Amino acid sequence: MKKNIQTHEADYKLTQKFLEYANCADASYTSLKYALYLIFGIFVIALLNGCSFKSIDPQYYEFKRLCKKAEDEVTIYNEDYWEIIEKHSDIETNDRGCFYSQKLKQEICFGNFNYKSCTEYERGSLSKLSIKRYYNNIHYATQIGYNYKYFELYLKGDEGAGWHWKTSNILICEDLKNEKRH
Repeated sequence: MKKNIQTHEADYKLTQKFLEYANCADASYTSLKYALYLIFGIFVIALLNGCSFKSIDPQYYEFKRLCKKAEDEVTIYNEDYWEIIEKHSDIETNDRGCFYSQKLKQEICFGNFNYKSCTEYERGSLSKLSIKRYYNNIHYATQIGYNYKYFELYLKGDEGAGWHWKTSNILICEDLKNEKRH
């Protein structure tokens, strides 16, 4: 039997086209699979945006308990300076942020109040701080404070500044006081 060369060549070309189509279909399937993963990922991000995980962390509740106790953990060495800080919102100052104290018989500037903070210990997401408060290098009080580092998912930014993830944040005891006021 005599084989026709043209038929053999046509079969070969048909096989080549089939293989090209199979490769194209495989690539399309892979692209479709990755596109579906991308769409699913964007959906999960949109669903979890703004989610905070502190409510399921037992250390968050320990932090809240310690902050209530920390209000009593203040050692005051100079009552006059402490009283000024406690009542600072009621005090009228000049344009430099200063006022004259009749009790101390001197000008007090709020810009001269400062503090030094040092970490006493860290345990997981919770840390204990010793906060030493000063006015013109006069140590007038020592406070105990606590920090709590928690994790959340937030998509921040805009078109101009660019988009970025914010995944962790730190709470201090004053933040809990501010939550109660609002």
